[in-house]
Amino acid sequence: MNQKESATTVASLAAGHRFGRKVISRRAWLLGVSTLLLSSNTIAHTPYGQWDVFRQRHLQILTSRSDLIGDAVADTWVAIIADHLPKSNAMVSRSRTSVGVASLLKTDQAKLAVLSHDQADALFNAKSPFEDYAPMPMQVLVDDGAYVLLARDDLPLEHGYVLVATLLEQADALHVSVPLKGMFGMSVHLGAKAAALGEEIPVQNAK
Repeated sequence: MNQKESATTVASLAAGHRFGRKVISRRAWLLGVSTLLLSSNTIAHTPYGQWDVFRQRHLQILTSRSDLIGDAVADTWVAIIADHLPKSNAMVSRSRTSVGVASLLKTDQAKLAVLSHDQADALFNAKSPFEDYAPMPMQVLVDDGAYVLLARDDLPLEHGYVLVATLLEQADALHVSVPLKGMFGMSVHLGAKAAALGEEIPVQNAK
Protein backbone atom coordinates (compact mmCIF):
# COMPACT_ATOMS: atom_id res chain seq x y z
CA MET A 1 0.00 0.00 0.00
CA ASN A 2 1.52 3.34 -0.99
CA GLN A 3 1.16 6.46 1.14
CA LYS A 4 -1.63 8.03 -0.93
CA GLU A 5 -3.63 4.82 -0.67
CA SER A 6 -2.93 4.65 3.07
CA ALA A 7 -4.14 8.22 3.56
CA THR A 8 -7.37 7.55 1.67
CA THR A 9 -7.95 4.38 3.68
CA VAL A 10 -7.40 6.13 6.99
CA ALA A 11 -9.64 9.01 6.02
CA SER A 12 -12.54 6.64 5.38
CA LEU A 13 -11.77 4.49 8.42
CA ALA A 14 -11.58 7.49 10.69
CA ALA A 15 -14.86 8.89 9.48
CA GLY A 16 -16.60 5.55 9.91
CA HIS A 17 -15.11 4.85 13.33
CA ARG A 18 -16.03 8.16 14.89
CA PHE A 19 -19.22 9.14 13.14
CA GLY A 20 -20.88 5.83 12.32
CA ARG A 21 -20.89 6.19 8.57
CA LYS A 22 -19.82 2.58 8.13
CA VAL A 23 -19.27 -0.37 10.41
CA ILE A 24 -15.62 -1.32 10.79
CA SER A 25 -13.72 -3.32 13.35
CA ARG A 26 -11.49 -1.64 15.91
CA ARG A 27 -8.64 -3.79 14.59
CA ALA A 28 -9.10 -2.43 11.06
CA TRP A 29 -9.19 1.14 12.40
CA LEU A 30 -5.94 0.71 14.30
CA LEU A 31 -4.26 -1.01 11.38
CA GLY A 32 -5.16 1.75 8.97
CA VAL A 33 -4.09 4.56 11.28
CA SER A 34 -0.87 2.89 12.36
CA THR A 35 0.09 2.13 8.78
CA LEU A 36 -0.34 5.76 7.86
CA LEU A 37 1.49 7.20 10.85
CA LEU A 38 4.46 4.91 10.37
CA SER A 39 4.64 5.25 6.58
CA SER A 40 4.72 9.04 6.50
CA ASN A 41 7.62 10.52 4.57
CA THR A 42 6.69 14.10 5.39
CA ILE A 43 9.15 14.44 8.29
CA ALA A 44 12.08 16.65 7.33
CA HIS A 45 15.54 15.12 7.24
CA THR A 46 18.26 16.17 9.66
CA PRO A 47 22.01 15.53 9.54
CA TYR A 48 21.58 12.98 12.31
CA GLY A 49 20.47 9.75 10.67
CA GLN A 50 19.55 7.81 13.79
CA TRP A 51 17.53 10.71 15.18
CA ASP A 52 15.69 10.97 11.88
CA VAL A 53 14.81 7.27 11.98
CA PHE A 54 13.66 7.60 15.59
CA ARG A 55 11.38 10.51 14.72
CA GLN A 56 9.81 8.56 11.88
CA ARG A 57 9.06 5.61 14.16
CA HIS A 58 7.74 7.53 17.17
CA LEU A 59 4.98 10.08 17.40
CA GLN A 60 6.56 12.67 19.69
CA ILE A 61 4.69 15.31 21.64
CA LEU A 62 6.93 17.92 23.23
CA THR A 63 6.64 19.35 26.72
CA SER A 64 8.86 21.35 29.03
CA ARG A 65 10.28 19.93 32.26
CA SER A 66 9.80 23.39 33.73
CA ASP A 67 6.00 23.08 33.46
CA LEU A 68 4.95 20.13 35.60
CA ILE A 69 1.23 20.61 34.98
CA GLY A 70 1.67 20.74 31.21
CA ASP A 71 3.87 17.70 31.37
CA ALA A 72 1.14 15.80 33.24
CA VAL A 73 -1.48 16.90 30.72
CA ALA A 74 0.70 15.61 27.89
CA ASP A 75 1.19 12.31 29.71
CA THR A 76 -2.57 11.85 29.90
CA TRP A 77 -3.19 12.72 26.25
CA VAL A 78 -0.31 10.60 25.00
CA ALA A 79 -1.45 7.61 27.08
CA ILE A 80 -4.81 7.71 25.30
CA ILE A 81 -3.20 8.08 21.89
CA ALA A 82 -0.79 5.24 22.60
CA ASP A 83 -3.62 2.99 23.79
CA HIS A 84 -5.85 3.61 20.77
CA LEU A 85 -3.06 3.95 18.17
CA PRO A 86 -0.40 1.56 19.51
CA LYS A 87 1.69 1.39 16.36
CA SER A 88 2.17 5.15 16.45
CA ASN A 89 4.60 4.59 19.36
CA ALA A 90 3.34 7.85 20.83
CA MET A 91 5.53 9.32 23.52
CA VAL A 92 6.20 12.51 25.45
CA SER A 93 9.55 14.13 24.64
CA ARG A 94 10.66 16.53 27.36
CA SER A 95 12.80 19.58 26.76
CA ARG A 96 14.43 21.33 29.70
CA THR A 97 12.64 24.62 29.03
CA SER A 98 9.86 26.01 26.88
CA VAL A 99 12.54 27.73 24.77
CA GLY A 100 13.92 24.29 24.02
CA VAL A 101 10.47 23.25 22.84
CA ALA A 102 10.40 26.26 20.52
CA SER A 103 13.80 25.35 19.11
CA LEU A 104 12.75 21.77 18.31
CA LEU A 105 9.55 22.96 16.66
CA LYS A 106 11.27 25.69 14.67
CA THR A 107 13.87 23.28 13.27
CA ASP A 108 11.20 20.65 12.52
CA GLN A 109 12.70 18.09 14.86
CA ALA A 110 9.18 17.59 16.21
CA LYS A 111 5.75 18.64 15.01
CA LEU A 112 3.59 18.57 18.15
CA ALA A 113 3.72 20.22 21.57
CA VAL A 114 1.57 20.76 24.63
CA LEU A 115 1.81 24.32 25.94
CA SER A 116 -0.13 26.50 28.34
CA HIS A 117 -2.29 29.29 26.94
CA ASP A 118 0.29 31.90 27.92
CA GLN A 119 3.14 29.92 26.36
CA ALA A 120 1.19 29.28 23.16
CA ASP A 121 0.32 32.96 22.82
CA ALA A 122 3.92 34.03 23.45
CA LEU A 123 5.31 31.41 21.08
CA PHE A 124 3.13 32.31 18.12
CA ASN A 125 3.29 36.06 18.65
CA ALA A 126 7.04 36.27 19.33
CA LYS A 127 6.69 37.48 22.91
CA SER A 128 9.30 36.86 25.59
CA PRO A 129 11.06 34.44 25.78
CA PHE A 130 10.40 33.46 22.15
CA GLU A 131 11.42 36.64 20.31
CA ASP A 132 14.12 34.85 18.34
CA TYR A 133 11.81 32.13 16.97
CA ALA A 134 9.42 34.17 14.84
CA PRO A 135 7.70 33.31 12.69
CA MET A 136 6.45 30.07 14.19
CA PRO A 137 4.30 28.07 11.76
CA MET A 138 1.89 26.67 14.36
CA GLN A 139 -1.76 25.60 14.36
CA VAL A 140 -4.14 24.45 17.11
CA LEU A 141 -5.44 20.89 17.46
CA VAL A 142 -7.27 20.71 20.83
CA ASP A 143 -7.73 22.86 23.93
CA ASP A 144 -8.70 21.92 27.50
CA GLY A 145 -9.18 25.48 28.74
CA ALA A 146 -5.66 25.84 30.10
CA TYR A 147 -3.40 23.85 27.75
CA VAL A 148 -3.39 23.35 24.01
CA LEU A 149 -2.02 20.69 21.69
CA LEU A 150 -0.23 22.57 18.93
CA ALA A 151 1.13 21.33 15.63
CA ARG A 152 3.41 22.72 13.01
CA ASP A 153 1.32 23.80 10.06
CA ASP A 154 2.93 21.11 7.90
CA LEU A 155 1.52 18.30 10.05
CA PRO A 156 -0.26 16.11 7.49
CA LEU A 157 -4.00 16.58 7.33
CA GLU A 158 -4.74 12.94 8.10
CA HIS A 159 -2.41 12.88 11.11
CA GLY A 160 -4.21 15.80 12.72
CA TYR A 161 -7.52 14.14 11.94
CA VAL A 162 -6.82 10.79 13.58
CA LEU A 163 -5.08 12.31 16.63
CA VAL A 164 -7.94 14.69 17.32
CA ALA A 165 -10.62 12.07 16.59
CA THR A 166 -8.91 9.81 19.13
CA LEU A 167 -8.80 12.51 21.85
CA LEU A 168 -12.38 13.55 21.16
CA GLU A 169 -13.48 10.01 21.96
CA GLN A 170 -12.61 11.00 25.55
CA ALA A 171 -13.68 14.64 25.24
CA ASP A 172 -15.85 14.71 28.37
CA ALA A 173 -13.23 13.10 30.60
CA LEU A 174 -10.40 15.22 29.19
CA HIS A 175 -12.45 18.43 28.91
CA VAL A 176 -11.04 18.96 25.43
CA SER A 177 -12.54 20.56 22.37
CA VAL A 178 -11.37 21.91 19.05
CA PRO A 179 -11.32 25.74 18.98
CA LEU A 180 -12.79 26.08 15.50
CA LYS A 181 -11.93 29.78 15.25
CA GLY A 182 -8.33 29.24 16.30
CA MET A 183 -6.53 30.81 19.25
CA PHE A 184 -4.04 33.63 19.79
CA GLY A 185 -3.91 34.33 16.04
CA MET A 186 -3.26 30.67 15.18
CA SER A 187 -5.70 28.92 12.89
CA VAL A 188 -7.13 25.52 13.66
CA HIS A 189 -5.51 22.59 11.85
CA LEU A 190 -7.85 21.49 9.05
CA GLY A 191 -7.60 17.84 10.05
CA ALA A 192 -8.66 18.74 13.59
CA LYS A 193 -11.52 20.84 12.26
CA ALA A 194 -12.74 17.98 10.08
CA ALA A 195 -12.65 15.58 13.05
CA ALA A 196 -14.60 18.02 15.22
CA LEU A 197 -17.28 18.64 12.59
CA GLY A 198 -17.66 15.03 11.54
CA GLU A 199 -16.38 15.70 8.06
CA GLU A 200 -14.27 13.40 5.94
CA ILE A 201 -10.77 14.46 4.95
CA PRO A 202 -10.73 15.80 1.39
CA VAL A 203 -9.04 13.05 -0.62
CA GLN A 204 -7.08 15.54 -2.70
CA ASN A 205 -5.37 16.83 0.45
CA ALA A 206 -4.61 13.45 2.00
CA LYS A 207 -1.05 12.77 0.89
